[in-house]
Amino acid sequence: MHPNLDPDFATELLQPPGTADNKYTRGTVGFVTGSEQYPGAALLGINAAFELGIGMVRYLGPKVVTDLILSNRPEVVPGLDRAKALVVGSGIGHDNQDQLANIRNATSLGLPLVIDAGGLQLVETNYLKAPAVLTPHALEAERLFSKLGHVRHRKDIEANPIASARELSELTNQVVLLKGSITVIATPSGETIESGPGSVHLATAGTGDVLAGMIGALVAKHLSHATEIDHSTLAQIALVANQLHSEAAEVAASNGEFGASAVCAAISNVVGN
Repeated sequence: MHPNLDPDFATELLQPPGTADNKYTRGTVGFVTGSEQYPGAALLGINAAFELGIGMVRYLGPKVVTDLILSNRPEVVPGLDRAKALVVGSGIGHDNQDQLANIRNATSLGLPLVIDAGGLQLVETNYLKAPAVLTPHALEAERLFSKLGHVRHRKDIEANPIASARELSELTNQVVLLKGSITVIATPSGETIESGPGSVHLATAGTGDVLAGMIGALVAKHLSHATEIDHSTLAQIALVANQLHSEAAEVAASNGEFGASAVCAAISNVVGN
């Protein structure tokens, strides 16, 4: 158990469904992810949400991605109605205009967000109506600093992850999960949490998409029973997801299975352990 993690909170967040539960009480998460160039990113995040026992997944995106998702997960429902939290940006290039209107639609809903990959460039974080988690790796953090009018080089960010995550959190007024071997989670109030070292088997394409989907699913599950969420709670949820993400990679590798899909498939095996 991570020393910064409230064990009672984690237990409640990951508890299995009971006889009184239905698809809505188990949480609904929406995704605006994937593109014609990277359609699989959307499916990875969505599969991760299902591995965590989410009640319903909604999706908004290009037809080619929607078709891929529905051919693999016919239970996914098009549109964002009833979503409690949204994941945006995974598999979307920072200059992708095709999904820009969908992302603007999503952010206007005033729901808590997980902002990943290209979404970090496409979302104006200071104008959001609800708290968000930003999930950059060092290069994406460099680009985000530049967007915000600050020059911070990737090597400096990697050398000073705590200071970098804290500064980004202050600049965006959102929770920042700066990915790396040691992942740093920072809140606008100055709180920082270090998680790791993470599994070396996460150094493969698509694992970030899995993590974003995990965080989004857990935020939606929390909000199926809570009326609101703040930055501190988002940081706790991000920590739970990051720990499970690393454990799932280790479980997959111990079975001789590697890659983001294998990590995703192992998530349900580590929940509750």
